[in-house]
Amino acid sequence: MGEPPAQYALPVFRNARVDLSSRLAARAVFDLRRERRVRGYRRQCFHAGSRPRESCGRLGFELGIALFGLASLHIFRWAAAYTAGAKLPSVVVFSLALILIPTILMGATLPILVEHLVRRSGRVGASVSRLYFVNTLGSAMACYFCARFLLREYGQAGSVAVAACLNTIIGGTAYLYGRRGATTSGPAPAAQPATARGNSPIRLPMAMFLAGLSGFLALGFEIAWFRVFSMAAADRAPAFALLLSIFLAGIAAGSYLSEKLTERASPNTVAQVIGMLLLLAGGISAYLPALVGVARVHGWSFLAPAPAFFLTAAMFGSVLPLLCQISVLAGDQAGSEVSLVYVSNIIGSVLGSLGIGFVLMQHFGLRQISLQLGIATVLAGGMVLMIARQESGFPPVWATLLFVAALVAVPLASPRFDSLYEKLTFGDRPETRTTFARVVENRNGVISVTQEAAVFGGGVYDGYFRIDPSHDSNLIIRALVLSAIHVAPKRILMIGLSSGSWGQVVANHPQVESLDVVEINPGYLQLIPQYPVVRSLLQNPKVHIYIDDGRRWLIAHPDARYDAIICNNTYFWRDHSSGLISVEFFELAHRHLNPGGIYYFNTTESAEAIATALHAFPYGLRIINFLAVSDSPIQVDTLRWVDTLRRYRIDNRSLFDPADAVAQQTLVEYMRFANSINLPAAQVGLEGSDSLRRKYGRERLVTDNNMGREWELDVPIPWH
Repeated sequence: MGEPPAQYALPVFRNARVDLSSRLAARAVFDLRRERRVRGYRRQCFHAGSRPRESCGRLGFELGIALFGLASLHIFRWAAAYTAGAKLPSVVVFSLALILIPTILMGATLPILVEHLVRRSGRVGASVSRLYFVNTLGSAMACYFCARFLLREYGQAGSVAVAACLNTIIGGTAYLYGRRGATTSGPAPAAQPATARGNSPIRLPMAMFLAGLSGFLALGFEIAWFRVFSMAAADRAPAFALLLSIFLAGIAAGSYLSEKLTERASPNTVAQVIGMLLLLAGGISAYLPALVGVARVHGWSFLAPAPAFFLTAAMFGSVLPLLCQISVLAGDQAGSEVSLVYVSNIIGSVLGSLGIGFVLMQHFGLRQISLQLGIATVLAGGMVLMIARQESGFPPVWATLLFVAALVAVPLASPRFDSLYEKLTFGDRPETRTTFARVVENRNGVISVTQEAAVFGGGVYDGYFRIDPSHDSNLIIRALVLSAIHVAPKRILMIGLSSGSWGQVVANHPQVESLDVVEINPGYLQLIPQYPVVRSLLQNPKVHIYIDDGRRWLIAHPDARYDAIICNNTYFWRDHSSGLISVEFFELAHRHLNPGGIYYFNTTESAEAIATALHAFPYGLRIINFLAVSDSPIQVDTLRWVDTLRRYRIDNRSLFDPADAVAQQTLVEYMRFANSINLPAAQVGLEGSDSLRRKYGRERLVTDNNMGREWELDVPIPWH
């Protein structure tokens, strides 16, 4: 249950699976064969006659996880502050090291319970299958509950507390069961005869390799699928948790059903089943992203194709139990050997998550990655079929035909990716039929630009490449108003660059001496030079651009002070958006303002964001959908504003050309706009803090814990 809350608290990019990546430590706990002294201790603790010790161990594991969980949010926030300003690889390594100990405890439970069940049943495959099923199904349910109500109703702290309580209950139940069993049970029955390992075409080292390979491929696909789900859901927070729930539920079902269907099969047949499942998974998976696009075009929910993702995940989920079934003997070493296969799968999962999410996505697009993973999965399936070939030395005819069909099917999926991002972004709207003019893909996300120069980041509207105040589709008046509310904005910080239109306007303000810009996605720097209206921004000596998260950058630069901080926020309902409209963030921004400084941000019409900002600052002024807040009263000086606007020049051209009648009429309209502070409040106008407090004084404050409305289920999205 810790994954979705940890997704917010850990200073790691969100595509990295916390649960799987951190179970790397399981091998250190269970690779006990080489140390005789350790082996003897293990046998003493976990043989059939010491169930109290086994139950005490289980209790200790669960209580350890619970205690870490209760402290985890504080630890992760400390870590975020400690690593602020560090390079991304250092942050990832530090974060993984931070969760090493608790996830050793998480990873320890499965092999321990496998060994316990193997002693009772003598069947390794069935033991791994059933335990992996309930363990993974529980994780799937936790992700679903987090997406549907836990995080919305209880926030991060409440959700972690629920998880800690469940850990304690599980540990206590295991302890009581062990105590009861010690007094009512005799020695465990001897292990039933198992299939000789010599008859298996897949030995333990090969099983470890295949488990790692399947984990790499499965997590690689999950990373690619997350990008599709996220865009189809307009980057809503529940998308990740729901995808994870579908993925884990599929793995759970596959692990259970595969063993059930092959429990009486020979090792050679089981190996053939593994190869066949990998062939099918590779052939099908390349078509799944396009399936989400089809659902969006028909106006269906982005979850409509979930059964297909579930089925593919089930194919991957069947691999681990089947490998254990044919490569591990039922005996004293079953737990250790299962742990080796298990940890190999986890290592592969970590490498898949980091390798695809960090490395490949920086250099390849979704189409290329999906096809590469599909072909790799088909080749893996073909390799297993070769290993399991019949006495003739060749795989069966059906296996050869299936391999060829899957290998051909993957590249045939390539045309299905045409206009996929248009479909994911616009769905059944007419804009879907117009191809994006430009698309940039990297590990930070997808930036797309329409033919009309509208920008979409991650499938969400993000402005225009436009700065013309007389044809103001970008509402650039909100950036130009700075001189009306601040007497001398010399040093400015801008959080978020996007198209660079706002940066271009602010950087050329006659009074601005320095503009620091913090942007999390470097992809925008590839697009800006391609649009003449903003191209010169990157050569402006007053401008300094930093690629980082805005909040991390402020924490890493505690001594930086500004006359104004401008934040053109994304929509308040978007994933991680609450990090820029919470009480904690406003307090952080407050500390970086000079006396009389202004924090100026896009409320995206969120009543909670307005209420939260007015809680942190005594004075405020709404400017259309923006809000300026400060420690000092904010006065609108129309004469100073108009004088500044007349002196505005961008690329050696006057922004309000005296010879241009349209531009001069725009100045007249701007003066009327400034006077709206004296009129009844209107949406396109100005509104003071007294009026705003009367309207929004009872709204809930956004905090890092409650995450605003990110986890609300029914939030209207403009173009969906």
